[in-house]
Amino acid sequence: MDMDMSMGGQMKIESANTNIITVTSIDGNSYKAENTMVKMKMSQEGAGQEMSFDSDKKEDYDSEMGKELSKELNKPGSILIDKQTGEVKDAGPEKIAESGNPFADIMGESASPSASATPAFYVLPPGKKVGDKWTDSTSVKGMNVVKNYSFQSAANGIATVLIKAITKGKLNKSIQGSDIEIAINGTADITMLTDQNSGLVKKSTTTSNIDGSLEMMGQSMPITMKMSTVSTFE
Repeated sequence: MDMDMSMGGQMKIESANTNIITVTSIDGNSYKAENTMVKMKMSQEGAGQEMSFDSDKKEDYDSEMGKELSKELNKPGSILIDKQTGEVKDAGPEKIAESGNPFADIMGESASPSASATPAFYVLPPGKKVGDKWTDSTSVKGMNVVKNYSFQSAANGIATVLIKAITKGKLNKSIQGSDIEIAINGTADITMLTDQNSGLVKKSTTTSNIDGSLEMMGQSMPITMKMSTVSTFE
């Protein structure tokens, strides 16, 4: 993630995480599962400071970042996976540690077990064939998202689906006692490879671009963000 604010404020975040998703039972129309992060690597540069955490390095657990981020490791979170749609929802009250990044919710990294599991499942709507296009929309926490889908191709049971997501709205956050309002106008281009029989995603690649503004303590500043994410599943 690359973020640029006015007055030269820039931030760069790189991360690589490994999660294990385990189905524990079948409940009506849903699978109940546990999503557990077992490995994390993150580095952050901004405001003249550099911070990093690598869960493979024991010495990193003593840093301030390490103390917070390590709380997310090896902590199973309960989720429900809809058999018909592949939609993922939280099934428990678990929350992961705050990263200190007020843009996590916008970029699909909200503090819940379902967030990192969502890209793993996608079931094509019944009757869809190569060349078809369709649209859906959602509204969560003041953010409105419209997704335009295109069924690009299919080979050996693997469907390639292109998604253009448009996000608009305002997000209110409280960071270290300060209230922040973030206005967002963003787009995301997603290429997804999903198994047509099981609904298990093989790979998802996302490129996001966001323009907006951040208002805090009576002051407003423009922001731009770019983010690239690759999720692979075995």
